[in-house]
Amino acid sequence: MQKYELIVIFQADLDEAALDAAVENIETLIKSNHGVIEKIDRWGKRKLAYLIRKTNEGYYVLVNFEYDPEEVANLRRALGFNEHILRHSIVRVD
Repeated sequence: MQKYELIVIFQADLDEAALDAAVENIETLIKSNHGVIEKIDRWGKRKLAYLIRKTNEGYYVLVNFEYDPEEVANLRRALGFNEHILRHSIVRVD
């Protein structure tokens, strides 16, 4: 198991319930493949550096977790299917 950091930018126009459901969806994705979530940090709405899908704001969430390195590609693919996510980045932490 390796330690990873996931930064997700959600659409800023999501209501609180939809945002909670989207974060819980990420939690279940990680936990279903025997991952361990260390911390979820919600940064809130922030201005984007450039327009993404004609929007200039996004809701940032940081997730620190431990995960099997062979399953990271599947996690990236699953996050790419979520229509509420503008961008995501998974980085291995040493």
